[in-house]
Amino acid sequence: MNKVQHIAFVSNTSWSMYNFRLGVLRSIRRMGHQVYVIAPKDNYTDKLVAEKIRFIDIAIEKYGTSPSSDLRFIQRLWKIYKSHSFDYIFHYTIKPNIYGSIIAKRLGIRSISITTGLGRTFTFEYWTTQKIINLLYRRAARDCDQMWMLNTPDRERMIAEGIVEAHRTYILPSEGINTRRFRPSFKDNSQKIVRFLFAGRLLKDKGIIHFIEAARAIKKNKHHIKFEVLGFIDPKNPNSITHQQINQWQSDDIIKYLGSTEDVRPYIDRADCVVFPSFYQEGISRILLEAASMATPIITTDHVGCRDVVIDGHNGYLCLTRNTDDLIDKINRFLSLDRTAKIQMGLNGRALVKEKYDEEKIIEVYRNVIEHGLLPGNNDIRSDRSCRDITMLS
Repeated sequence: MNKVQHIAFVSNTSWSMYNFRLGVLRSIRRMGHQVYVIAPKDNYTDKLVAEKIRFIDIAIEKYGTSPSSDLRFIQRLWKIYKSHSFDYIFHYTIKPNIYGSIIAKRLGIRSISITTGLGRTFTFEYWTTQKIINLLYRRAARDCDQMWMLNTPDRERMIAEGIVEAHRTYILPSEGINTRRFRPSFKDNSQKIVRFLFAGRLLKDKGIIHFIEAARAIKKNKHHIKFEVLGFIDPKNPNSITHQQINQWQSDDIIKYLGSTEDVRPYIDRADCVVFPSFYQEGISRILLEAASMATPIITTDHVGCRDVVIDGHNGYLCLTRNTDDLIDKINRFLSLDRTAKIQMGLNGRALVKEKYDEEKIIEVYRNVIEHGLLPGNNDIRSDRSCRDITMLS
């Protein structure tokens, strides 16, 4: 039997560790290793502990750039790393990626930095702040064993910015989706009402405004259509929608707000189509993977992290970013399909997810690193755009 190793995962929320990486955490624990999560406490911390994962609390200001706050984070992280005998550390999100990688190197701990989407990485307001971030990231990239990204454009951007050399990168094909958990019910959806679902954080750059504008236009002439919104409001994020806006949209009978949920599956299951017109710097959109895995057709943007999950006309439609007219056109195109075509479109999506994004494929990458010391090769996968040319997957 292989030696028991102490493996740490560091992120800026317990929520993301539980919702995006639980399968990986469980798998590593089942291998007989001790798994740690280092993150701020939130509503998902207890769920991680219930999985027999050792939790270590640390405060991280996700949106802050305060030097004193960062210094406290660095001091706390140094103390944690020094007092535990970690064999390997996986870092996620900007601050753990940067500071965690540098500290781990100083303490002789191997680590991997995982960029799950560029988000705000290159969008800081002040040039001096952006330059400091780039310098720190460049240093961190030298200190970790490898940098993983979830898509080709993110990898190319990190290389172009001089953050990391190409040979030290790897494209992890998403964070994986449990296709057994996210599976279609194949229930009868021959109802007269057609439901379009937007699900995700209610941020402007996730495309919620375009979804609302499209809903407003389409509902003028088609009263058998329902537009539903599922997700939480993040008041700390400057791009967040407000409760007042949601209330107004509901009062105007444009959408039905479903609140937030810990289990998105029932909502995807009853939706005819998931609409996600994001122009955010996604890694690989989680909601699109979940929808496709459940054989639900998708309408999303021809944008990084979104186009990866859709072959246009095959398992959904791609629309132009920040373009409500094109989004309306794609929704109407979906409405024109007969029931058989819609079902086939959903099945095509599930086949695509099982082929490329099944969680077991992702777990195998982690397993090879932890148990065999094998870093994945510098994969030269097809560009995101070429994915549209894939023929029928089954």
